[in-house]
This record gives sequence, C-alpha cells and structure tokens, in this order.
Amino acid sequence: IDKMSMVGLTLLAKLNRIISTAKHVNPQVPFGSVHIIFFGDYLQYRSVYDAPLHTDFSLPSKKKPGKLLTEKEIQQRVARSLILQINCVVKLIQQMRTEDSWYLQLLERLRHGQCNYDDYELLLTRVVGQPSVGSLCDSPWNKAPTLVFRNEVRTQLNNKAAIRNAAQLGDVPMVCVAQDTCNGKPIEDPILIKKLLELSDSKTQHLPG
Repeated sequence: IDKMSMVGLTLLAKLNRIISTAKHVNPQVPFGSVHIIFFGDYLQYRSVYDAPLHTDFSLPSKKKPGKLLTEKEIQQRVARSLILQINCVVKLIQQMRTEDSWYLQLLERLRHGQCNYDDYELLLTRVVGQPSVGSLCDSPWNKAPTLVFRNEVRTQLNNKAAIRNAAQLGDVPMVCVAQDTCNGKPIEDPILIKKLLELSDSKTQHLPG
C-alpha cells in the first residue's frame, strides 16, 4: 500500500476486516495472515476525515468519563494496535530523485521545521519550466496564485499578504470583528462568542473573525 499517510485508522480497520473475511480466517489474525507492505511517510499527507495512523490513544480524551466508545472509535483503536504490531521497518536514507545538494538539504530542514531565510530565497528561484525567472517576487510571478492543501495555511498566507500590501501602500491594516446574532438578537454568551471567533473562515462563508 503506497502513500500510507493518506490512509487513516478507520480505512485501515476496514481493510483488515475485508481481507480477513475474504481469507476466511480468524478475525483476530491481522490482515487475514496476508503479508502487507506499507510505503510512505506517515507525516507526508493528512488522512481525509479520518484519524491519522500516528494517533496516540493513551493521551487524555476530551470525552466525558464513563462514556462508551462508538463502533468507529473501537475500530480505530484496533487499527492502531495493528500499526503497533509492525515488526520490520526499512528507512530509505538515500535521495534518488534530487541531485541538487542545496535543495536536498532544504528538504531535510523543511521536514524538521528548521528552514531559514536562505531556504526561502532558494525556493523563490525554483519555478518549474521557467529557468529564466530570477525570483517569485518579480512581476508577474508575484501575482500568481498560491496553492496549499490546508485552509489554515491559506488563511495565514492571506493575512501575511494583507500586512505586506498594506505596508507597501503605507496603509494600516484593519481587523473587523464580526457581530454575530441569533434570531436577530446579539450573542452575549462569552464562551459562544469565543468559539465563533475561533472558527476557520472556511466555515463562515469566508468571513474573517
């Protein structure tokens, strides 16, 4: 199975049940006694609407004490136990796709969240198919759309772009806090107000705050 980071615990549990059923073996035997090889980096992508494979169920839960687990939560724990039974791990340490040593070092720092300003400058020079482009800060490349895979990253980029554009124009950025209402009446509950203000703009029809 390739791109394992996109496989969540729920999906892995379903796969385990399907293989066990197809092989007509004891469901307690992992994957129906079929040898399974996983490829990928668990942190490369996030599973869609599912708990990631590295979820730690030993941490304190937000659920109320004494509340029973749902069938989905039970299956996720089963899948997590399957992951913990992996008895052979092969780590590939030689990079075969990238020959540029500077870019390779950048990728290694990026993986550990240790990028520096020189890495940023290097990324500005890497435009696929356009070797003549010196920097993404030059026109018209500085107006090109930026593609990201998370709404939180998009929001952060938009905020930084707004601050940068305001500085270039000599203006002061303004933050307009939403005045939420319920049935035409202002919401006064401080806890509810805090929750609403913390919502991502992807859940508020792209309205900030």
